[in-house]
Parts: sequence; C-alpha cells; structure tokens
Amino acid sequence: MLDHRDIRHPELGAVRVFLVRRSVSHDPTGCVAAVTGSGRALASIDVDIYENDLHFADPATDATGNTFITYNPGRYDGVLVLVPDTDGFEDIGWSDTEEHYSGGRFAYYHARLAGPGEDGRYTIIRSANWCVPSCAQGTTTQVTLSWNGREYLSVG
Repeated sequence: MLDHRDIRHPELGAVRVFLVRRSVSHDPTGCVAAVTGSGRALASIDVDIYENDLHFADPATDATGNTFITYNPGRYDGVLVLVPDTDGFEDIGWSDTEEHYSGGRFAYYHARLAGPGEDGRYTIIRSANWCVPSCAQGTTTQVTLSWNGREYLSVG
C-alpha cells in the first residue's frame, strides 16, 4: 500500500480510499481501491504508474466533494478525479486502449491541479502539444478546466 485517506462520501458516509501498487514488474500498475465504513468494497480503478508515482492531492477532497489523485506513468503527470455517485464513484471512463493513463472521462493526462482557490475548489490545468512540425518544435498549450457540477469544462 502506498497511502490511504478517509473521506466523507455524500451517499455512503465514511469511505477509506487506498492507493496501492499492484505489480512489481518493470511496468507497474497502480490501483485506487475504496471500502465503505460497513466494509463494502467499491469498484477499483487501475492506473499505469512509474514506480510509486501515485499520490493524493493535499487536501485530497475539495469543496465540490470530489477527491483528487495525481499519477505519473513515466512522462507527464496526470490527475484522476473520484466523483461520488450513489454506488461509490463515477466510472473513470478509460478509453478502449490498453493504456490506463490517458483518455478517461475523469482522468486527465498531461495535467496538474491548481488550488484549491478561494472558493475551495481545484481547477485542472491540462497541457497539449500537437507536435507540428515535430513534438520538439511544437507549441504546448494549456487549458484550465473547472467543475460545473457534472464534469470539468474549459474556463472562458
């Protein structure tokens, strides 16, 4: 186990969230697992990580009630957002690729957290490089994403 936090889930009450390194090979997988106060295990989330690079944000939960975890699969940082629902947490929504570090609905690769701000909320700063004419010469742009109550959308 890498770490754990106790959070207050709006539907389930006390929930303990664990960050675990699942494999010890050269290509480790991290796991986010959670258990309710009554001992019911919630659906776990696998995420590709480099070594032990899976951490809770500080603070782990912001004013939205979402819980934030940062990870790094070996190149760029990413942010996982645990969004509470009636049965535990919304599906991260990994894409159909074998990679579990990019393309998720609540997984933001090449991103970092900012805040929490005066409103008690985190924003997510997401970067992109379109690699034109090449990745080394391409321009990196940044977009700030903010919670609207259902998802993170571009601000402005």
